[in-house]
Amino acid sequence: MNVILYVMDCLRADRIHALGYARDCTPNLDRMCSEGVAFTTAYAQSGWTAPSGASIFSGQHPSRTGIHKMRDALNPDMPWLPEVLKTQGYETVGFSAVYQVSKLRGFDRGFDLFEDTFKDPETIQRCRDRGQDSRGDDYCLPLSEDLHVRALRWLDARENEYDPFFMLCWSIDTHEPYRQPDDYNKEADPKYNGPVDGRGRPFSRVRNRRDLRQLEDLYDGSLRYQDEKLGEFLKALEERGVLDDTIVIVCGDHGEMFFEHGIAGHGKFPWEQELRVPLIMRGPQVLPQGKVFDSIVQLIDIAPTLMDVLGFEPVKQFRGKSLRPVFEEQVKQLHEAVVLEVPFPFHREEIARVVRTQDWKYIEYTPPKFGKRVKKYFKELGRALTLAVRPGNFGVLYGHHFKKGVLGLLKALYVDPYLFLAGMKTRRLFYLKKDPGELRDAKGSEKDTTIKMQAYLLAIDALAKQATGARSASEGNAAEEEKKIEAHLAALGYVED
Repeated sequence: MNVILYVMDCLRADRIHALGYARDCTPNLDRMCSEGVAFTTAYAQSGWTAPSGASIFSGQHPSRTGIHKMRDALNPDMPWLPEVLKTQGYETVGFSAVYQVSKLRGFDRGFDLFEDTFKDPETIQRCRDRGQDSRGDDYCLPLSEDLHVRALRWLDARENEYDPFFMLCWSIDTHEPYRQPDDYNKEADPKYNGPVDGRGRPFSRVRNRRDLRQLEDLYDGSLRYQDEKLGEFLKALEERGVLDDTIVIVCGDHGEMFFEHGIAGHGKFPWEQELRVPLIMRGPQVLPQGKVFDSIVQLIDIAPTLMDVLGFEPVKQFRGKSLRPVFEEQVKQLHEAVVLEVPFPFHREEIARVVRTQDWKYIEYTPPKFGKRVKKYFKELGRALTLAVRPGNFGVLYGHHFKKGVLGLLKALYVDPYLFLAGMKTRRLFYLKKDPGELRDAKGSEKDTTIKMQAYLLAIDALAKQATGARSASEGNAAEEEKKIEAHLAALGYVED
């Protein structure tokens, strides 16, 4: 069996029509759900691309992958799915549209061929011919159709078509600034003439709820475009006679915030909108068809699942579990709890960790050093002061606080900011079964549950301590590597928000 891992950057779980979204943006993903298996409660291990991608391939939590900040290098002392499959006779090939998962970051490990399409001259010219914004002379923002051109070209040129292959396609259509043709923005107001226009950094241009609606409409348009191009890609695989001999896995690497909790983008805080992603698998020879499960799963389950369904020996270092017991309906809940980590990309010390059970979600947030805390505090004050000239943003930035009740509102206004400045860890507990919006902290009334959730984090800490030496080995010549990575990040527009 071949394997295609197709990752859609920034794809939220609640935007898939077959999984409950009202808008019909995803007919091809819906078809995949009907022809395979899908999960309504799948979680990315982290809230931004590099640590999430490293977790998918290594089957490890972010604390083991070596990636915490934007410029960190991968920890070489961990398993790597493409390497494992290569030892089993697989050809391994990757096509990435995003710097965070690239040869420049070391993600080509175990691949026979890995193409950073955002640096490919032919792809850069294709983007220019479409009139897309570029990022300098050496980088572009490829669309999924650009990945498919390269992937199908490789497939057609294979010398031994009987050897199984593992293919990665990592697309960024659903990542800002949303570059799809206007025809796909069916819900967007054609009379809208505001600043959110699919260029630059649209989240920073939101001034009121009308701009926010336009932003979400463009996101849905990008998903509609992405879905159509995925359908064309699957059709091309079918025409080549390989689709039904292939396990196709589609997932998001993390979600996206549209000012829920007053936050936009990702890599900001582990709310559900940032961490819950789609996970859809199609493989008619080894997987059921038309099954949707609400079992809580995580993206580090992908690697052990592949080992299982392909008939290979399990890799003990993979920390996830095979999903086969769920497919075969032997269990309803595979995990008693999953542990997720959001290392904030610009501050080494800042991290949020999550324990998610069937009904509960526990968050433990560690703030950055004092200087960074002061900077963030005054940045929030500055954002509040903009309401004097942009009063329409009040509901966008702070409306969520009014849903917390009087005590919750007072705590958010007069307690939380000063706890943050003092460097105190923030611990929150939400009963998602009755509070899916994560508005009411139940930690004070559920002490036993809180202690139980903290125990999972202590177990992860114990594993991380075993890998202390591997972390230093992964950095190599740290100063030189950081300079190279920061140069690429600056060229691509990755800057601290």
